[in-house]
Amino acid sequence: MNCIRCGKEITGEGMAFCPYCGSRIKASDEEKTSPEAAEWIGKAMKKTSLPERKVILEEAKRACPDDPAIDWELLFIGTPDPKPKRGTIDYSIIKSWALQMYRNPGDFSEEKKDAMRRELFDSPQLLAVLGTYEDPDGKHREYLERLCREYVDIFLKEDNRLMGTLFGLRLGRNRDRVLGETVEAMIAQVEADEKLTTEQKQMLQEAMRNALH
Repeated sequence: MNCIRCGKEITGEGMAFCPYCGSRIKASDEEKTSPEAAEWIGKAMKKTSLPERKVILEEAKRACPDDPAIDWELLFIGTPDPKPKRGTIDYSIIKSWALQMYRNPGDFSEEKKDAMRRELFDSPQLLAVLGTYEDPDGKHREYLERLCREYVDIFLKEDNRLMGTLFGLRLGRNRDRVLGETVEAMIAQVEADEKLTTEQKQMLQEAMRNALH
């Protein structure tokens, strides 16, 4: 079996996640992915540049218009903010950046936070893709968990101010504790978000906790 995200061969049995890219493994989704689409996706995932990856995936969509795995991968590429806040770096191309509103909510306007919520729960693109799967609720949970895992890997583990360094070397002794405390603080912000339903809060909180394991 080949991973539909990175295209690499998975030889082990009973694994829940790809050992190479961390994508969740689901046999039912694998069966829906054609070899041609899997090859396109593997080619795209070799690109570290998200704009370049998007170009390949959009070409793949034209070649395999009915394959949901391509639209699924496009979900994880965001859209740059047309009016980024002056003096700040715009990370909107990284879809998991939407979770930053629960780490530093004061950094974003209410309009921007509404847009970030939509990316997590009900953007037209997300709802359209989820509708192509037999279990849209389960697929939505998978989407949130992957976003949370990417957020932890990119914006927490690589944050030197959070993780701490000494002479350029990362101090790993307290890494798990710091990550856990940071994620739990974000979970508390999710709980305080009055614009989320109880179900949405539970889904996102579960995904955040799962991202640490």
